Amino acid sequence: MTHRGRAKPRGQSLVEFALILPVMLLVIFGTLDLGRAVFMFNTLSESARHANRLAIIDQRPAEIRARAIESGPGLGLTNDDIDVCFKSATSLQRDCAAPAADACAPSGTYQREHCLAIVTTRAVFTPVTPLIGQFVNPPITLSSTSIGPIEYACPNQIRTTTCP
Repeated sequence: MTHRGRAKPRGQSLVEFALILPVMLLVIFGTLDLGRAVFMFNTLSESARHANRLAIIDQRPAEIRARAIESGPGLGLTNDDIDVCFKSATSLQRDCAAPAADACAPSGTYQREHCLAIVTTRAVFTPVTPLIGQFVNPPITLSSTSIGPIEYACPNQIRTTTCP
């Protein structure tokens, strides 16, 4: 007696794999892009915090920007990507968008105390996954702001032995 069964499905698993492969790759590369974005944001935040730590004791914007660039390796930060300003502590605005009205003007050669040092860093994130890159057009601009009270008024023009 011969046993007639159904023929084994040849190639079924290959077709299923071909159908699921694009979805699986999109999930894997999307996860990698998300990890890159989180890493970039954390590095931006760290860069802004390091620059703000300097700004609360030494109010020279060029030095503050240099510290932010130094603290954000791999981001390609430039001076244009970093905003530095000083606002009065009573100001409700916590960014450097309009520093004219409530800016802390230097008193002599020193910044006034009871002011806030505000440092904002920005960088552009571009996903490497082609499909995600098509949905996210233009690239995403990530930014981080760090705010701290001025603790020590260091001269703007000269650096003495009393300045850190």
